[in-house]
Amino acid sequence: MIQILEEPIGVTYKQLISLAFNICDEFILVKRDQIILNENGKTFIDELKPYIKEIRKQEEWPGTRLFGHYADVYYFDCKDGLEEKLLTRVDRLYEWMQPELLEDLCFYKNGEEWLVTIAHENEGFIKTTERQEILKIREIEGIMIY
Repeated sequence: MIQILEEPIGVTYKQLISLAFNICDEFILVKRDQIILNENGKTFIDELKPYIKEIRKQEEWPGTRLFGHYADVYYFDCKDGLEEKLLTRVDRLYEWMQPELLEDLCFYKNGEEWLVTIAHENEGFIKTTERQEILKIREIEGIMIY
């Protein structure tokens, strides 16, 4: 597992998201029931509607477990049009938070967690043991690995 020590911002964020789209096949974004989206958040969901594969009511997702609350977890396939939306909507990884946007962007590869973020905690990590992926991650300036 690769712990992201500093928040990917700017070019580092863009390179990480592009790499995730190249490696992964699915990602999620979360809308918590107890946090009301503002107008920007509602507009963003409208933009994503054509790409939504599935919405599930869940009390947990990678890195988070709610007690007594649920969230709508939006599932998406990694498609080119979506990559551009994620790259242009924000400039940093932990900016994915309500009420402005959906939150906790996570990527999956073959049904397994690959990139996990817990935006409110400013935490993120990548789960991989594949040498080629680790080498590509190391090429991203600003990603600190230990």
